[in-house]
Amino acid sequence: MVDRTAIKTNQAAIVALVALAFILDLPWLVAIVAISLAIGLAAPEANPFRVLYTRALRPAGLLRSDVVREDPAPHRFAQGMGATFLSIGVVLLVVGLATVGWALAGVVVVLAAVNLFFGFCTGCFLHYQLSRRGLLGARRGGAA
Repeated sequence: MVDRTAIKTNQAAIVALVALAFILDLPWLVAIVAISLAIGLAAPEANPFRVLYTRALRPAGLLRSDVVREDPAPHRFAQGMGATFLSIGVVLLVVGLATVGWALAGVVVVLAAVNLFFGFCTGCFLHYQLSRRGLLGARRGGAA
């Protein structure tokens, strides 16, 4: 089961925070987003953006759950991709390769925004394609 509203909250936080980090030139904020995604990858319920959703936004009535029967693995894969790209981006920002670092962060923002606004998850699509080809060890033709 997957709560699509929790996923959308995660995407909105990624877009807003990484865009803000770029505008204000705050690489440490990109690092915080990367760490948040990594935490969510290791322990989905502990993702700080999910915690914000489940403990504040949903109880306050600002957002409602949209739980669907769906495999969470593709979404975790996408989150892992985001964490990886942002982490590499932060390293590049720290070592002085700002253009490439911000470009990687920008890719994450664009892909999160595409999923947020248009419902297409590139990471989920890649997970599906890799699974179909037996490259992830998941069952053949796994859910996207």
